[in-house]
Amino acid sequence: MKTRKHLLETTFLIITFLFTVNIFAQADQQPAKMLHADTVTIHYKNAAVKNFVSDIISDTDFDYRKTLRESKSSQKYYTIGDVEITEANLLKQFKKAAQKSDSPEAFTLYFKNINLNFVAALDQYVLEQLYNTIRQTTFYGFLDNWQKYY
Repeated sequence: MKTRKHLLETTFLIITFLFTVNIFAQADQQPAKMLHADTVTIHYKNAAVKNFVSDIISDTDFDYRKTLRESKSSQKYYTIGDVEITEANLLKQFKKAAQKSDSPEAFTLYFKNINLNFVAALDQYVLEQLYNTIRQTTFYGFLDNWQKYY
């Protein structure tokens, strides 16, 4: 009899403890999530594009087609100024700019001409690396590399 009473008291205390912890844990997390979300969205626009560019630059074996395929399936959007652009379209713009330009300066000028001014947030070194990485995936980049060896 004594063990049954002790077992019921212990079970009641454990259930009460879990219930109160669960209630207070949910109450504490809700406002914190809202507060952090507001803080993150202020800097998110430039940071997302910077992260995407740094992923491209840091990939030593960058494969444009594979990245484009992944971008189409992810459906990520970036907001650059007043323009909202998908990751796939941004990647296509990178390739188009690299194809049409002969230097990193022309690459930067291309984006300024089409009003995608995210290049102002990037360092010149990062833009040069982005140009060189994307340029290698174009036909003219292939010809440039081919001429180096022959």
